Formats: sequence, structure tokens, C-alpha cells
Amino acid sequence: MRGLAVVVLIACTDIAGAGAISGRIAMKGGRPSSVKAGYVGVTRSGQSLVNSAGLTIGSFRGSVASTTFKPRVTRLDWDPRPACTFEHTGLPPGRYLIWVRCDDHYMDWRVVTLDKDTASATVTLGWSKTDRGDIKLLVKDRSSAYNVRVSPLGPDGKTPLPEADVPMYAGWDIDVTGTALLLRGMRPGVYQVELRRQRKLAGASGGWSAMLQEAGTWSIKVVAGQHREYTLQ
Repeated sequence: MRGLAVVVLIACTDIAGAGAISGRIAMKGGRPSSVKAGYVGVTRSGQSLVNSAGLTIGSFRGSVASTTFKPRVTRLDWDPRPACTFEHTGLPPGRYLIWVRCDDHYMDWRVVTLDKDTASATVTLGWSKTDRGDIKLLVKDRSSAYNVRVSPLGPDGKTPLPEADVPMYAGWDIDVTGTALLLRGMRPGVYQVELRRQRKLAGASGGWSAMLQEAGTWSIKVVAGQHREYTLQ
């Protein structure tokens, strides 16, 4: 096992191009209460890029745009009748994991390649009210605090964009309270779970940081209509 230091990643704001990826979110059987759309990308030179925007949806139209990394902009629009749409603009050539998260744990995604500066692509992602499953992750060791990172795997069981930190930006990074973590309403598929032992360190200014130590990696499967439990030790 090796120690992992927690760091804050500051993305560069001057990495931009003329590429764009847009699409719609197909909703089956109803609609979620909230939607968040974003991407994790890696340019040809190896620069990591991220952005996302989210909003609560209801009976009226709404929109939100994230300009944090302007001129790269992520926009999310909701109209109760036509659809929910998203658009990521100002993208340079590279590979992008485009993701949409509905409510807390349902996430659909695709990997898209932009091979030139002016390239564009259209992607349809989805959400289903019924095609979902629950996962319970069990950690029996009570002597330590733990952190869990969950991220999607491709059909081949491999990380879809290994050059990027997918769990941080397109997955879930959650501290375990007690000895179990319940993830409800997940999209069916295979996911990677990373368990990390957590030790908090007091800071000089009264704050704290954490040392994280790898404790294991597992592949889990979410099945529609099922509640499945996995023991991580």
C-alpha cells in the first residue's frame, strides 16, 4: 500500500479551441428532479480539461451556463415539452468523456473524440425511472475511516478514459459513514470501486487535511431492479 496526498487540482483556463459537443437527455418514464452535465477531457498534448453545469428541473423552462473556464463553456437547458439539452463549446482536439448525472447516482456517459479544432459531435444520453439498480458497499473494519471512489467502466471492463481522473469529475468520491455506503438508483452497468483508508491530519490554521491509503480495488455490477451488496474487505 502507498500513501496518497490530497491535492487541489486547478485547471488551466487558457486551453480552448473551436470544437463543440452537444446533445439531448432522453428521459423515460418521467423525469428526475435534477440534472448535471459535464465532461472530463484530455487534449492531444495531455492537458486535462473539465467543466460541468447543473440545475433543478420542474414545470418551467430553465437554463444554466458554466463559464468558469471561459472561453470553454458548458450550457444546460431544460424545457418540459421538448427535452433537456446540453452543449460544451470551446473544445480543442482531444478525447472527452461526456457525462450526464440525474438525481444523485444515475449517470450515463459516452467517450467522444474531436480530431480537429473545428470538429463537432452530437451525443444522446438518457435517464430511466425504472431501469435502475441499488448497490450497498460494506466496509467491516471499524478501526479506520474510509473513502470510496466509484466510476464507470466500459463494456470491456476497462477504464474508459485512463488518462483522466474520471472518479473525481465524472464519478463519486464519498466518505463512508459507519460501515456501509448505499447508492440508490444507479444506471445498470459495471463500475470500479476504489477503497481508501483515511487519516485526518490537523492543520496549523485550525483546518485539516487527509492522508489516503489504498486499500483495494473492485469491479461491481449494477443490475436493473436488483439490490446488490459487496463487501470491500
